[in-house]
Amino acid sequence: MKKCLCPIILFLCAVLLTGCAGPTGVTSKTEPPAPDAETPGLTEAQPEADAAYETSAAGAAEVRMTREDCEGEKVLFEGLDGNGAVVWQRTETTGYRTELTLIEEIGAWEDRYYYTRQGSVCCLRISDGAMLWENGEFGGTGISGLIDPRNGNVYLCGWYGPDFFACSRDGDTLSLAGSASGNEFFWPSGMSWDGPDRLVIYWQGGTGLEMALPYHVDLTDFSLSYDFGFESMDANRQYWANIFISDFIEQFKNDFPTDGGSDYELASFAHLFCKINRHNALSFDGNYDTFTLETVNELCMRFFGRTIHPANGVLYENQWGRQWVYENGRFRFPSGDGEAYNRFAVVNSRLRLPGGDVILGYDVYELDLDEYWKSGMDGALYRMTTAQAQAAEASGRITRLGFGHAEAKPIEQNGRDGYFLLRMETTLY
Repeated sequence: MKKCLCPIILFLCAVLLTGCAGPTGVTSKTEPPAPDAETPGLTEAQPEADAAYETSAAGAAEVRMTREDCEGEKVLFEGLDGNGAVVWQRTETTGYRTELTLIEEIGAWEDRYYYTRQGSVCCLRISDGAMLWENGEFGGTGISGLIDPRNGNVYLCGWYGPDFFACSRDGDTLSLAGSASGNEFFWPSGMSWDGPDRLVIYWQGGTGLEMALPYHVDLTDFSLSYDFGFESMDANRQYWANIFISDFIEQFKNDFPTDGGSDYELASFAHLFCKINRHNALSFDGNYDTFTLETVNELCMRFFGRTIHPANGVLYENQWGRQWVYENGRFRFPSGDGEAYNRFAVVNSRLRLPGGDVILGYDVYELDLDEYWKSGMDGALYRMTTAQAQAAEASGRITRLGFGHAEAKPIEQNGRDGYFLLRMETTLY
């Protein structure tokens, strides 16, 4: 019915919001040189640590942050010595918060403890709780951030901006980028290292394919760039990429879980794959299709790089009350008749990410139903380029339904391009 050959973040990344539970702790080592009191752009260091606790001779070794009131944003910072005893305390309080936390922990470097308060970056001396400096130029909340272990620099981004901010261990602003990408990217939601002098910023939202694409930060000059490589696709690579994405789109699977999917979701995928592409792997038993766990795991390895191990006698039930059973090495799935699997995908780009994974951008098309029932899916549809698909749409043979992107791990399968799906998102009009 389809192929003669048997033939995806943002996204992504979660928003790093500090929760209402505490405490959390970070550890320091030695005390660095005192900050320069004349550093421009810094506010006066206050308030001072609470006087209720005297600083011990040894001083504190770590800071514990406890969130006492989420809505009113009241946070208690405590300096603890090596035995866990409280050496000093200070309390920070802000106004009423909305959806984003206003006081957030960044972490520690040597004898410095960094956190943000209503858009300011603050630095305490861990040993005695004194405020060393406060930089109000950041302006962000809902932070993601890193501390450079070599020099104590702080690198941040905020959910509603800025897209990137850097300051030194003494509070000097090194870089401030309000919007790194214009209107293409929004809601920076993560940051990670990509080498000793490069960071990667991840985004929760964007336009089209760009939703999953990160930005590089070059720490030698704090330049930001979108410099990942689009790879060319010859006819063979185009075909196998189209086939891979179409194997999901034809099942009307517009999205796929970032956690790899449950046993039920993977078995359901295998069932429909066989129903469309591999009829001889199914046996019909009354109102049920039956197929083996071996078949399911062969397809799971092919598309996801993993297998499932259901318990004997397990029963699955979907939202419509229809039941799937696994027993004695075989699945029994409710059968159906008259379904039309007339959707397919045309991949328009292949983008290489750090680490080797790729993002496949694609358009979703639908074959005219009359033509589908008359002759089924023509194998030539899966060899289409974007230009050919647009021409077929202009002639009325196919209809464009939407677009999407999938992140996948490229592998070699039987001498041709293959992929393990990591996640996919599809937007239909």
